Amino acid sequence: MVSESPSDLTFRKLPVRRVARVLVIVALVVTGIGSYSQLQHRQQIVSAANCDQQEHCFRSTEQIDFPSFGNVYPSNLSDCLFAAAADWRIIVRHQIPSSADVIADYRRATGGGHTGIDSDTFYNYWIRHGIAGQRIHGWHAINMVGVADVESAVRKHKALLVIFLFHDGDTVGGVDAGVGGHAAIIDGYSPKGPFVVTWGTTYQMTWSEYWTSVRSLYAVEG
Repeated sequence: MVSESPSDLTFRKLPVRRVARVLVIVALVVTGIGSYSQLQHRQQIVSAANCDQQEHCFRSTEQIDFPSFGNVYPSNLSDCLFAAAADWRIIVRHQIPSSADVIADYRRATGGGHTGIDSDTFYNYWIRHGIAGQRIHGWHAINMVGVADVESAVRKHKALLVIFLFHDGDTVGGVDAGVGGHAAIIDGYSPKGPFVVTWGTTYQMTWSEYWTSVRSLYAVEG
């Protein structure tokens, strides 16, 4: 949970398909469709992040898929802030923290709870105790008057911590976001909008999606 919202959207509820054993052919077709969808998603991100062919484009990393750190269905961990911190470390420090260590710190910070954590408590925990053995010096808020502020900040800091508050109908890269608060990482942008790392992958948001849902943006002082 993040402080901007009483409810938390900290995991993507991915579809779970159940098929009867006798419908082997159908199951294979469904699997094929899922694989194609993931491939299509990757191709869309690669194309959007091809900054050699477009102006006002930047990305700190070529990586598209990231560990989920438990922040994806069906584990149901409400640890979006901890997953975002781990993604930040991958992008900025080029270090991949252990999922077990990230989850252990989340449980330690929440006393074993599963309802999320407010951003102030998370901030203090990251500074004092570290996440998966890595502490930061702090973070500071980024001015969000316009697109240029976001673009300038992500070029300077490589990865920004963003806090969203999603309402019914809000989307992330065209994907239903559910309802509630959510933390993620912005690691670049294209003319269309920011690249957002969350739920184990990268999404191309539009600027309209972003401004509809964003509540705060931070540069981490590592």
